[in-house]
Amino acid sequence: MNVDQVKGFVLDLGGGSAGFFAAVYHKPDRIILLDVDFNQVRRAKERYPALHFVVADGERLPVASSSMGMTVCNSVIEHVDDPDALAVEIRRVSQSYFLQTPNKVFPLETHSFVAIPFYHCIPWTWLRRLVCKMVGADYEYVSGVRYLSEPRLKQLFPEAAIAYEKVLAWKKSFYVYCSATNSR
Repeated sequence: MNVDQVKGFVLDLGGGSAGFFAAVYHKPDRIILLDVDFNQVRRAKERYPALHFVVADGERLPVASSSMGMTVCNSVIEHVDDPDALAVEIRRVSQSYFLQTPNKVFPLETHSFVAIPFYHCIPWTWLRRLVCKMVGADYEYVSGVRYLSEPRLKQLFPEAAIAYEKVLAWKKSFYVYCSATNSR
């Protein structure tokens, strides 16, 4: 899938302050950055004024069906209350899409911004809280992550292909993608 061949706009779903896709794509006027957090969108607008901006919930996108040439959704689906609704919306509005989400069983917890080894194996809440405090991680944020398994991703995105980001022999993240040619 080549993003330069996408016709129309690219929706950066959950794009935050534009630290991922919008920061590197060379056609900012073709990006619609959508995020639920007004302050994040405001920061993105200060950094990249050529982007288009929408403050909205990804589980109820204010976008017409099939109107986005492509949707990019990086490390978002594991944070939403209803991943089914987000998946339905991505599939509804997108001619093609790319989604990335971390793998729970990767040995390092990556949402803490401090790689915590084998965090997901710690059985006690009190010890998880202590570990987060010791490494300066936000326990509430880390504990709010709801990882999706590969079979669950396949269920949510049945027409999509799934690839992996690997570190050594471990699957660190899942890449879920569907191009216009293999979409529904």
